[in-house]
This record gives sequence, structure tokens and C-alpha cells, in this order.
Amino acid sequence: MSLEYWYVFPFAIFVCILATASGFSGAVLFQPFFYFVLKIPVPSSIATGIATETIGMSGGAYRYAQMGYHDYSLWKKCVPFTLAGVIAGFLFFVKLPPAPLKAIVGVSMILVAVIQLVSVYRKHSKKTPPTIKRWFPAFFLSGAFSASTGTGVAEMSQPIIEHAGHVPTKRANATAILLEATADWLITLLNLTIGNIRFDILIFSVSGVLIGSQIGPRLAPYLPDKALKTVFSIGVGLIGLFYIWSYLKTYL
Repeated sequence: MSLEYWYVFPFAIFVCILATASGFSGAVLFQPFFYFVLKIPVPSSIATGIATETIGMSGGAYRYAQMGYHDYSLWKKCVPFTLAGVIAGFLFFVKLPPAPLKAIVGVSMILVAVIQLVSVYRKHSKKTPPTIKRWFPAFFLSGAFSASTGTGVAEMSQPIIEHAGHVPTKRANATAILLEATADWLITLLNLTIGNIRFDILIFSVSGVLIGSQIGPRLAPYLPDKALKTVFSIGVGLIGLFYIWSYLKTYL
């Protein structure tokens, strides 16, 4: 086994701790790291990032299940729409040229950052009944975005589950992670059929997330949600801007 990508291991631990503690998909950070640092093509960076998070989110979901944090009722309502979106997004993903894909990734990241910042600082009334059914189309879009750009399910689902479903933050984080893990398994199986996953990198990233996925949920009860989500949102937004700049350079 080559040790060329050994440094992916500690990075994967850090990202998975952050992701599983805060209710986001680590693929949103793995994908740009694989592309900008490791210099692998966008389709492979997306597929390898999602494959990494398939294990990371599954480990985190398992740990949260042991802690009793999942809202299985909401998960069962939302998962059919998410998986339908995954299939639609994958069909789009395999046909898209790399340059426009960069732009879509960038725009998706910025939208995720804005949504999260708004959800952090906007006050929500819980006097009205839950409105989760109105948001089922958004779960479809989250699956499509995740399959085609590497980010979407957990990032979009968490604020919807929390605010439209009237679910406490930590429980919403755990449920979004379970939804992400379910979608990631389907996306990874589909990516295996077209050979986009880099196994020489995956062996280090998966080793890292196996550790991080057990630490993040244990830390979650002690971390301030507002500060964690704010820092994460700013970082994701900056990465999105960098992707758009990279796309624009192609035509300048």
C-alpha cells in the first residue's frame, strides 16, 4: 500500500468530528480538499468524498442511535423523496462536463452557507404546527444536489427538520445525519458502477472517518450550536466562492 496520501487520515478525523457533531456532511469539505489539494478531477473528488462520508455518516448515525437521538418518524417520511432525488441527480451527474460542475458545486456551497446562517440567527416560532410536508420537494432537491455535487442532504435537511419539523437542534442533527447516510449508500453504489472512486485515497479517508464518527456525536452535547454552525457556514461559503472563481478562470 502506498503512503502517498497519508495526510488524508488526520484531515478525515477532523472533518468527520466537525460534521457528525454539527449535522453536516463532511463531503462538503472532503470534495474541495480532494480537488484542490490532491489535484484529482471533480467527478472523482465528488465520488470519493461521498464514499468517504458513506462510512463517516453511517458511523455517526450508529452512535446517535445508541444515544437515542434519531427521529425515525420524520426520517421515514423524508427518505423516499431524498432517494428519488439521488437517482435523478446521478443521471444528471454522469452527463455533466467538469467545468459547469465546478460552478454548480460552488453555487450549492454558497446556498448551503446562506441557509445555515439564516437558520442560526433567525428566530422561529414553535406556536404553529409542524410544516414538514410542505418541504418534501426540498428533500428531493437535496438528494439530487448531493448526487451531482457532493453536498446537499444533511446541509439542507438539518434546518428543515429542526424548524419545519419542530425538532430540537441535536435531534435534528442526528436525523439529518441518518438521512445523509442512507442517501450516501445509494450514491456510492451508483458511483461504483462508473468507476469514479479513488480507492488509493479512500483507504486513508475511511480510516479517519471511522475514528471521527465516534468522537463527534460524543462531543455534540457540549458544543455551542450557534458558534459551530457560523464558523462552518463561513468556511463553506468561502470554498464555494473559490469554486466559482476556478470556473470563471476557465473562460477568462
